[in-house]
Amino acid sequence: MKFKTEISLLLSAIILYILNAFCYSYEAKGMLPVINYPYRDYALPLVIIASILLVIAAILYSKRR
Repeated sequence: MKFKTEISLLLSAIILYILNAFCYSYEAKGMLPVINYPYRDYALPLVIIASILLVIAAILYSKRR
């Protein structure tokens, strides 16, 4: 059971890091220069959540051994 939890936490963190890269680098074409990056505000919370999931998975793994 713990193994499945660790793997799901790690996969969730990886998916959130990929989503973060998309949100940070997405550039809307043809808009005003001020709002060229509409999803950049979501990048930092995604990194924080992914990092927390990664730390939780590491703690669970270290307690298992």
